[in-house]
Order: sequence, then C-alpha cells, then structure tokens
Amino acid sequence: MLIQIMLRKIIFYSFIIFVCGFSGHAYAGSSFFRIFDTENPEIDSLISVAEQFYKNEDYDGALKIYKEIIKKSEEKNYSKGMTKGYLGCSGVYFTKGKLDVSTSFLIKARGQVYAQENPDEMYQISFREGLNLHTLGLYDEAINKYKESISSANKIANQEERLNKLVGVYINIGDIYQLQNQTDSAFYYYKNAYQSPTTNINNKFTSSVSISDLFVTKGELDSAQVYLGYAKFYADKLNSDYSDALLNEINGKYYDASGDFPNAISAFRQSLYLNKKANRPKPELYKFLSETYQKKGNIDASNTYLKRYVEIKDSLEESRKQNLKVPVLMAKTDNQNKLKKAELNTKFIFAGAFLLLVGILAVVYFYVQRQKRKSLKGKKENIQLKKKLNNAFEEVVDLAMTNSPNFLSRFIEVYPEFYNQLTTQYEHLTTADLKLCAMMKLDFSTKEIAEITFSSLRTVQNRKYKLRKKFGLETDENINQWIQSLHIRSLVSV
Repeated sequence: MLIQIMLRKIIFYSFIIFVCGFSGHAYAGSSFFRIFDTENPEIDSLISVAEQFYKNEDYDGALKIYKEIIKKSEEKNYSKGMTKGYLGCSGVYFTKGKLDVSTSFLIKARGQVYAQENPDEMYQISFREGLNLHTLGLYDEAINKYKESISSANKIANQEERLNKLVGVYINIGDIYQLQNQTDSAFYYYKNAYQSPTTNINNKFTSSVSISDLFVTKGELDSAQVYLGYAKFYADKLNSDYSDALLNEINGKYYDASGDFPNAISAFRQSLYLNKKANRPKPELYKFLSETYQKKGNIDASNTYLKRYVEIKDSLEESRKQNLKVPVLMAKTDNQNKLKKAELNTKFIFAGAFLLLVGILAVVYFYVQRQKRKSLKGKKENIQLKKKLNNAFEEVVDLAMTNSPNFLSRFIEVYPEFYNQLTTQYEHLTTADLKLCAMMKLDFSTKEIAEITFSSLRTVQNRKYKLRKKFGLETDENINQWIQSLHIRSLVSV
C-alpha cells in the first residue's frame, strides 16, 4: 500500500512537470506543423466541387473527389485539405450506412492541426461522432458527443452560424428523447429548435416535421396537420429526396391515425420509393405498410410486407454488428492520442529515460483504472440489457392481452428466430395461425386465448387441432409444449 501511494505521488508530480513543459512548447509544436500548412488554391477548389456534389446528393461523385483531396493534401502536408477530405468521406460513408468507416475518418480529422484550431471543424467532428453513436442506439454516448459539439459551436464568432449549429444539436437530442418515448422532453427540444430565429431551412423543416410526428403519436391530429403544413412549406423549398421521403413517412402516419388507409399506403409507398432511390434502407416503412394493409383487410399484402420487414431487419442486424466497432474505435483512439502526446512531449522536451519511465507508469496506472471503470460499466450495461428484454416481453404480453393489431409485428421483433424457423419449415401458415402460435409461445392457455380473441373455447380448440395437422404432430403430443420447445430443439440439433 505504501509503495502504491509513493508511486501515485511520483506520477502526480512528474505529470505536473510534464504538463508545464508541454504548455511551454505547445505553440512551437503547432508552428512546426503550420510551416507546411499554407493556402493551396488547387485543393481548395476541389473542396468546393466536392461539397457541391455532396449537396446535390451525388455521393459517389463526392467520395471520388474527397479521396483525391486527401491524396493531394497528404502529399503536400496540407492540414486543411486533409481535414475537409476526411470529414467529407465520413459524411458519404454515413449515408451508405458504413458507420465504422465513417468514424475512422472522423478520428483522422480530429487529429489534424487545422481541425483543432477551428471550432467549426471540431463541431462537425463531435456532431458526426454523436450521430454515428445515435444511429447505433448508444444514446448516452451520443449525448456526450452532442454536448462536445455544443461547446465547440459556442466558440464560433458568427452569431447566425452558431445558432444554426446549436439548433441542429437540439433537434438530434429531441430525437433521442422521442426514441426513448420521452415525448414531453422531445417536444421541448423540437419546439425550442422550431421557434429559434434560425434561417436554416433544413432545421426548420426537420423540427416542424418532428413536432407533427409527436402530435400524431399523441393522437392530436389537428395540431399534427398544422405542423405538417409548415413542414411541406419548407420541404418544397429544400426540394430534396430526403426531405420528401421524411415528409411522406409522417404524412403516412397521419393518414393511418385518421383512418384514411388508402392515402396512408400511398404516402408510405412514396417514402419507400424515395428512400430506395437514395439507397437508404428503412425497414420500419415495411412494418407501417403491413399494419395499414392489415387494418384495411388485405391480409395477403400485409403478410408480404411483414416478411420483407423481417428480411431487411435481419440484414441490417448483420450490418449493425459490423458497425459496433464504432465505440471501440473511439475508445482506442482516445488511448492512442494520450500515448502520442506523451511520446511527443518526451521527445521534444525531456528526452530523458526517467520521465519516459514515469510516463509509461502513468499510462499503465490510468489504463488499469480505466479498465476497472469499463468493467463496472459493462456490468451495468448487462443489467440494463436484461431489464430491456423483460420490458420487451411484458410489452408483447400486454399487446396480446388487448388483442392489439400491432401484437404480431412486435412479437416478431422480440422473437425473430422463432418466427423465421416457423415460417421456413411451415410455409403455408396463415396470419391467424402465426398469431395463435405466438400466443402459445407466450404460454397463454386455451381459455385465455379464447377470452382475448373473443372466441369460444371450442373454436380455439378446433384451430389448435388444425395446426396440429399442419405440424404433423401425434395425437398424444402436447402442442403447447411443442411450440415452447420449437426453437430450443433446433439449437440442440445443430
């Protein structure tokens, strides 16, 4: 214990000397890089061209130019060009859903001197890091990055530019609260964003369409219609596939809530078309279409869209596993940056074996402490995950007990493996068959199923008898137990 305390003291006082030495030479180090960071009209011209391609949603064209910018800038050690090129590539790969690649470019941009000396660039980096984490559902981490971007935005001298960037962050924080079903908090951020004196049309559109979506969720359709009118006004000005796709999606929700199913289907399908055109997968649109067709009474169309929804969700889940590298990349880079700073200062200031040894001890000490914190955090996240799974089960049970039309689609989200195995092995099952299987999977008795579906006991028994024949079960085999062990038996046989 005494040795550990002494070691901490040595590290602490050496670290103070280390920091003081760094602060005395920081400007010199920055000047060293700035010698090579002169203006470059050729690369600056390419940056303008790439940004125009990106604005016009020609992402492949933009990516090609951004990579050329990076190559030329690296050859000339042009920090501004590298920063802009890395940020541009990050934005393009985000639109393609490759969040791990997008994050790797943000990490490179963050290491540039030009970025570190410009609040606007640091805002862009932090905001986009937050957006990548936001997209992955890592909401707490995303909010931390958004707060970093707010700090950078507040350093921007131009008032209008500063305001527009802050409003963009408020909208994204509002979206996180909406995803977490905290509608009052979401409404607070969206309303503040919409009522701000910003002149940015995209921010006006996004905040107004988000507010209308919240009103639809709350069943306040008159208010939703008012903000849909505002959103259409701004969407017409933007005239982009992205804004039109989002507006059609919310219009579809509004029509569906109003009971106007034909217009809801038309709006959802238009949104689906525009998203496909931009190569943006939106599985929830298939889910909306399935539910709307079911309400309309077109069961075949409902099943078709429901199966497509499950297929795309499975495909995106594979991509999501790949994108889970994002938080690992960020954590790894934080450690690398600390090591680089320690190495740079040792090389230019002290160049002594004693301080190098102390630096290594400091890194090891803080690394061990960090690992301990990560271990505790991992345990907390496991507890939270179990809690979420329990909540999902309770939600599905509640939907079943109220005979909700959304029961089957939510059940499939919670038990995708069970559904996939059932529909793969027994292709001729109807929606009613699948719903009955789902209720048996949740361990509802025949009597409970009859009460929930407002059917007689005999009717449910007959339906189970027909299912038994479809599954080819023996007369003495319990169908409820067979359903309960269906996915388990498949795992054992693999």
